[in-house]
Amino acid sequence: MRRILFPVLALLVPILAACQTAESVRDSVTGLFGQGQPGVRIVPPAPAAAPAPPVAAAPAPAAEPAPAPTEAAEPALRVDAVPGAGAPARARGRNAPRVALLLPLSGANAGVGQALLDAATQAVFDLADDDFVLLVRDTAGTPQGAQLAAEWALEQQAQLVVGPLLGTEAQAIAPTMRAAGVPVLSFSNDRSIAADGVYALGIAPQAAVARTIEFARGRGLERFAALVPANALGQAAEQALRASLAAQGGTLVRVERYEPGALDYAPAVRRLGQLAGPPPRLARGEAAPPPPELDFEAVLLPDFGDRLVQVVAQLHGHEIDPIRIKYLGIPLWEDARLFRESSLQGAWFAAPAPAARARFEQRYRDFFGRAPPRVATLAYDAVALAAILARGKGPEGADYSPAALTAAGGFAGVEGIFRLRPNGYVERGFAVLEIARDTPRVLSPAPEAFENPGN
Repeated sequence: MRRILFPVLALLVPILAACQTAESVRDSVTGLFGQGQPGVRIVPPAPAAAPAPPVAAAPAPAAEPAPAPTEAAEPALRVDAVPGAGAPARARGRNAPRVALLLPLSGANAGVGQALLDAATQAVFDLADDDFVLLVRDTAGTPQGAQLAAEWALEQQAQLVVGPLLGTEAQAIAPTMRAAGVPVLSFSNDRSIAADGVYALGIAPQAAVARTIEFARGRGLERFAALVPANALGQAAEQALRASLAAQGGTLVRVERYEPGALDYAPAVRRLGQLAGPPPRLARGEAAPPPPELDFEAVLLPDFGDRLVQVVAQLHGHEIDPIRIKYLGIPLWEDARLFRESSLQGAWFAAPAPAARARFEQRYRDFFGRAPPRVATLAYDAVALAAILARGKGPEGADYSPAALTAAGGFAGVEGIFRLRPNGYVERGFAVLEIARDTPRVLSPAPEAFENPGN
């Protein structure tokens, strides 16, 4: 089966050249905000330099916090409570594709929800036919709000749900949507929510760790250790490391864990290196002792942000540094602040290929006047997938069946190739990147097609 290529090509086309007009997009995107039923209106872009705020809570970390927007920040596409607004402004055919977009448009994650809405509407602009209907509903970022939004989506006869953002929200709506036979494309990266009909679109660490270990083994590394946070992210990465070494060969020498909220990571670092104590304090003129002997060649560090920087500082202080040991990471390392860390230069990690996402992010900044949060690409890809599948609709409407969603050849999006699996996992093609001179350098390119499209 051929892959369906969608956002990558669309990214090369200026948004103002899209086949749809602002009026047709406005008619295609409808929803509820609070207690009123508004439409989504297109307003002229306004300058807004500050990025959207971070995801406040998730079963697994998604991104490092960014500065909150100023009050003057005005999104170009937004949900507005329009008095008296009701059903879609333009009548639709009886088989018009109807897709529900469930987002936290109020509450702690409202800024991220608005950015996801912006990216989704951009996908409608780029790829949807005129009769495509995107139904927007606020979840408030809570399981209860998500459940109410899901019930509303069923009342609106939605055939597919995109969102919600958090794993706890996805868990809350899964029984309702599964009973109704409506698939869910959640933005969560927590694979524990994945099941028949509920897909975890978030970039999970497991497959990325496997790709990194495969590359490291190909470069001749044989003995591995891991220093992991004692949380869901650390547990998932550790399990992936163990499974990868079992499948690809190599030895797991040691795994040490630290509490994410610890004030001092030195004890875990000393356990990792089997060091008796802290580095000695040298008197002036005293020669430094030889560095400690280490029984591993690479260490997996599945953490991110400021905490990762603190952990790496302790590794350097105990002479477990990149001169002697290869640092291995996860997709959450794709953070400009981490690229500037001299202590991480030369580290390897797997992530989606950055080129297509960079084009998407530039278009987003040009149109909305601010940088998108990292998860915005998922909203674009998910709605683009819905729009592409809707183009081939038959007498019964758009085909969002399991067979269509889990097409063996997969799809190509802003985040590279991906395919939905029957168990709810999402398989992706990753590149292997090296942090070099404040930017990631591609060491091994991401695949352009899956090797086993018949599976």
